[in-house]
Amino acid sequence: MTPVLRHAPSRGKFWIVPGVVSGALCLGLWGFAGSVVPEAAAQSSGGAVIRPAPGNSTGFRPLFRLFGFGEEKRPARTRTRPPQTASRPRAANVAPAFQAKPKDPDAGVILVAGDEMAKGVAEGLRFTLADKSMVRVDTLIHDKTGLAGPDAPDWEAEIIGRVQGEDVKAVVLMMGRSDLAVPFAGEPPVEFATSEWEAAYSAKVSGIVSSIRQERKQLVWVGLPPTGSPLTNTDFILLNSLFQGGAEQNRGKYVDVWDIFLTETGEYDSFGPDVDGKRARLRDADKVGFTWDGYRKVAFFVERELSRLLGGYGGMAFEGVEDDPNFIVLTGRTTAPEDELLGGGEGSGPAAYEGVAVDTARRFFIDGETRKGPAGRADSNVWTAPDGT
Repeated sequence: MTPVLRHAPSRGKFWIVPGVVSGALCLGLWGFAGSVVPEAAAQSSGGAVIRPAPGNSTGFRPLFRLFGFGEEKRPARTRTRPPQTASRPRAANVAPAFQAKPKDPDAGVILVAGDEMAKGVAEGLRFTLADKSMVRVDTLIHDKTGLAGPDAPDWEAEIIGRVQGEDVKAVVLMMGRSDLAVPFAGEPPVEFATSEWEAAYSAKVSGIVSSIRQERKQLVWVGLPPTGSPLTNTDFILLNSLFQGGAEQNRGKYVDVWDIFLTETGEYDSFGPDVDGKRARLRDADKVGFTWDGYRKVAFFVERELSRLLGGYGGMAFEGVEDDPNFIVLTGRTTAPEDELLGGGEGSGPAAYEGVAVDTARRFFIDGETRKGPAGRADSNVWTAPDGT
């Protein structure tokens, strides 16, 4: 009897009519015998032995497959996605990678001298001046030292040695954070923030500035920034007053960065707008130093002052233009040395016109009054009689 598979409508599965199992076993045995007997007969008759291909042996495997036995389950393939490398934001203290333009052999030198804060300003200037082939930035750095104390370097001698030995066009100085509570040598020692201490410190500042100016080099002294400590702020304000007085007394430039790093309400904040106007972390974790973005911002204001002093960086052709009030450089000085603009003087201010005070522009543009040119000039519309009347 042939096995019949029928569908069970209630469960949606196949079931087997009785007698199917015995019939299936018979079919399996018959297939197994069929695979063995011909091989034995072929061997007895001397014919070639015919063997099944590897992996294709018959027997009970078709029967087991019929009932779902003996099937090898292949592991499910899982598709793995390649790891996505998300672009990490640049750390606040890490300078961005940049390629500086090759410097000309005759490039002028901007010498940055001072402590670790001056080192950060120098890095910011290198980034700012990366595309200027006629100027390069060199440094004279002594970390964690200033002007006070027995271990203070001889800044004046070291700076002048570099100025005379290199083609230095300007000197940028920033120091002082390590001078807090440091006395000057003496018997007894001159204590910090006393009047004697201020006099000694001011003399050192003035000595450095005057020596640089005697070499006819431009000088920019960068002031100290506000900090997160009110006591430190009081000391920094004292030092800044000495820096500013010594610089301006010898016709140097003082760059005040105090208000630049305060909020609109005059409070300290580690964050603020960078040179691109984006909010960034500008101050270091100690609330005294700067991050890279902070030093870049300080360098922005320093470079702006250097450009004014040097008249640009095209071969440093106009260095020292501020020392000559009669020398006007379009790329440097923004105002003429004259105290009075053209067209100034008499008649340029408010004047009485039919009893009403009006200015010259109103009389000329609105009322249509003709302005009289200087006598004897081509645009003068004043007719002079031969007799001079």
